[in-house]
Amino acid sequence: MRLVFGEKDAPYEEARVVVLPVPYDLSLSFLPGARRGPEAILLASRELEPFLLELGAAPEEVGIHAAEPVPWVAGMAEESHRLIREEALKHLRAGKWLVALGGDHSVTHPLVQAHREALGEFSLLHVDAHADLYPEWQGSVYSHASPFYRLLTEGFPLVQVGIRAMDRDSLRLARKKGVALFPAHRIHREGLPLDEILRALGKRVYISLDFDALDPSLMPSVGTPLPGGLSYRQVVDLLEAVFREKEVVGMDFVELSPNGQFHAEMTAAQLVYHAIGLKGLQAGWLSREVDHI
Repeated sequence: MRLVFGEKDAPYEEARVVVLPVPYDLSLSFLPGARRGPEAILLASRELEPFLLELGAAPEEVGIHAAEPVPWVAGMAEESHRLIREEALKHLRAGKWLVALGGDHSVTHPLVQAHREALGEFSLLHVDAHADLYPEWQGSVYSHASPFYRLLTEGFPLVQVGIRAMDRDSLRLARKKGVALFPAHRIHREGLPLDEILRALGKRVYISLDFDALDPSLMPSVGTPLPGGLSYRQVVDLLEAVFREKEVVGMDFVELSPNGQFHAEMTAAQLVYHAIGLKGLQAGWLSREVDHI
């Protein structure tokens, strides 16, 4: 049975937003299980309150359709990534705004490629505990530790927020390539530098959010947890600023690894739903029913 996001599943032809499950996690290097992340988010979304008090609107009213999960081929990373890219392209060419649910972070590479092919140029906002700038990891260029190295070499402007794990070579590469880096320790000491982040981004932005950007006290269900992460409020404030000032062309949320702590799955589902609402307000698909709550 196909799972849906929230309480209402819009017919595909009427939906503005497509939620695309991408249950691929063959490149994980530590704790397994991110392939179960999309299903967990969809199941948790059933328990969400459709009306979001903070937004003064019900994001489901934009029309959300949950697509069938993208298939993957065991032992064949390149072929699996091709399938992800082609499935994303299908929905983008149909005029849908795409929210992909991973899966490990390697899936961002084919998703971003599909968005560029369908929609043209944009900058990348990468929210994560890890820089993911290794040329390869454990012998594979398709690793979840490598997508942003590949995207940098393909010419995408990159802004990274919440980073707290990065090796020397990755830092040298980031400086050489002009990556705008906003590490978690700076954010905790000085506050969230929204104006700087917005200046570093282009007019059009694709957002990739690894759930381990959140502190593990809030988000323990990830494959590579690290202390010192962002708060839920900080992440929401970041998303709100970007959606308010930029055109967000697409998003992915990755690396939820369900481990029996349902509050983490609810947190993930709520964040995805909030982002859909922000897109709805930005695009004029929604209007606030109540202001100044």
